[in-house]
Order: sequence, then structure tokens, then C-alpha cells
Amino acid sequence: MKLALAIAISTLLASSFAFTEPYLAVREGLKCSACHGNMTGGGKRTRMGTGYGAQDLPWKPLDLQDQKLPHYFSFFNDVISFGGDFRVAHQSTFSKGDLVSDSFQTEKSDLYLQADLVPSHVRLYIDEMVAPGGAQTREIFGMFRGLPGRTWIKAGKFLLPYGLRLEDDRAFIREITGFNFNNPDSGIEIGLEPGAFSFVGSITNGTASISDSNTSKQLTGTAGYIADCFRVGGSASYNDSGIETRKTGGIWAGLRVRKLVLLGETDWIHDESNSGKTPQLLTYAEADYEIAKGWNLKFVYEYFDPNRNISENERDRIVIGIEPILTSFVHLQLFYRLNQSIPQNITQNADELSFRLHIYF
Repeated sequence: MKLALAIAISTLLASSFAFTEPYLAVREGLKCSACHGNMTGGGKRTRMGTGYGAQDLPWKPLDLQDQKLPHYFSFFNDVISFGGDFRVAHQSTFSKGDLVSDSFQTEKSDLYLQADLVPSHVRLYIDEMVAPGGAQTREIFGMFRGLPGRTWIKAGKFLLPYGLRLEDDRAFIREITGFNFNNPDSGIEIGLEPGAFSFVGSITNGTASISDSNTSKQLTGTAGYIADCFRVGGSASYNDSGIETRKTGGIWAGLRVRKLVLLGETDWIHDESNSGKTPQLLTYAEADYEIAKGWNLKFVYEYFDPNRNISENERDRIVIGIEPILTSFVHLQLFYRLNQSIPQNITQNADELSFRLHIYF
């Protein structure tokens, strides 16, 4: 019953791939490329994206013009532009009602640099994570765009075009599938956005490491229809490492009803190796409600079956919280995460309370 309910909820609520905060894309009826320099979303914001984040989203936006402050940072008539995201959090963990950890942590510090060498056609893009753990390049690629059908060609190191591009890399659909901000790969991507449709496909090494360790390649793609108040589509990936083969498929859709946004995703994973076959199932469902300008209530349900051949080994979790965007460039989040797993796994049953400060530009 729980499995059927999880699939039904996720199929109904699933949403657009590729937006760092996907509910905003659904709320505004926009594609990722409207607000992000990376056509598949996440990372540096466009002039429209920064203006939206600085003036339209906040509860009490700053009068940047009066203070002679820019909302978009660029040089040479926007040929060179940059941006960033900084996230610091305080997290407490509770097991059986007892406090077991309490710590501050710098979650992410990312700087973005974009050079439109030939405006509207040739772009160099860099996404550099500077903390925690030292500098690491998440994305660096060259992109040729402006072709018929809003077609682009991307080559270099980039995040793969699969599923919801959630900010939370710990969500089951991002952590277990491997399609998250910590797992870019090198290769080539081709995408096009004719009208309300969006199609993106990539061929990459499939190793997410500096050097390729096998002669096989990973194939990843997503396709969808994005309308003003709803969207629907699917994603798929195939990766043969020589030792193990992973096939992944997912469906997503999204719906806006007045101030309520419903979104989510269901994924099936089939791993096959010399040790056997492991079918997995993951679902994600989210509801967001704007109680006032800049104040978002969030409810999330997640489900993960690590091996559908084994019964009574499922995990699920519920996340509830509020995230105000108080003023320009300042985003706060207060969330409580309730985890449920097999009784003998104490760690996976521990609940978490987190407070996060996000500064963006």
C-alpha cells in the first residue's frame, strides 16, 4: 500500500528538471534558461534571474537603484559577468528523543564566471566550488547557441541533464541516482527548446572522475513539455562501466494552482553486475505554498526502496519547514526532517533540525 501510494503521489506531483529551486520554475511557468546562464539550470543567474531574485522574490526588497547598487554584476557591456551562492547551516540531530549532534557547517560556496565571447552564440562558463574542502570545479564548458529551434551544443565538464535539479543533494532522487551537484561528468551535450518543448541529451565518460577508466560511455537525456501552469516529461540514463551496468528512468510533472505548487519525481534504477541484479525505486513529492510575498511553506515526502527483491527494507522521510526570502540576496530556511528506516539502523532513523542562511547574487 505504501509503495502504491508513493508512486501515485509522485506521478501526480512531479516537476520540471533543472532549476536550483524547481518550485519557482513551476510557479512562474518558465524554462530553466530564462533565469540561468547554464541552459539546463542551476548555477549563475541571467540578468532576468538576478532581477527576479533581488526585486520580485523578497518579502522586503532593497531599493537598489536608490542605493546605486547593481543587481547584476558584469563588465564590458555584459560580455563578462559573475555571480555566486553561499550557504551556511546549523544542524541538530536527534535519535530516540536525545540530541546526538549539534554543529555549524559551511555547506557550499560557489562562484560563477561567464564570458559571452560572441554574444548570443559563443559562451565560456565556469562554476567553481571554493568551500567546503577546498576549491573544486563543478562545471567548465564551452557552449555554442543561437541555432534554429533554440538549439545549443555544450562541451566540457557539466552536470548531467536528468530529473529535478534540487538544491538538496541529500534527497533520495539526487543522492541515490547520482545526478546531483557533486557529480558532474565530462562530455558533450546537445539541447533544443522549440516552443513549449525541451529536449536535452548528453554523452559523457560515465565515471565522474578526472580521467576515463573505461571505453564505454554514459548516455543521459530528458524531454518535456513546459506550459504556463503545468509541465510533464521524463528522463533516462544508461551507463556501462564494464564492471556494472546501471539503467535509470524517471518521470516528472508539475502543477500550479493559484499560490500552491506541486512537484515531484519517480525514478527506477536497475543495477546489474557479476553479483546479481538490484532493482530500486525512488519517489519525491513536494508541495510549496506562498503564504505571503517572500514566505514559502514547504512539505516534502520521500520514499526509497534499495532492493525491490527484498521486502521490509524501505526508507522514507518527511520534510516540513518554512523558507523566507527576507530581502534582496538573502534566503533563510528552517526545516525539520523525520527519517524512517529499518529499526536496527539507528542512524537512518535519526531526525534532523536545520537552519540555513543562503546569500546569492
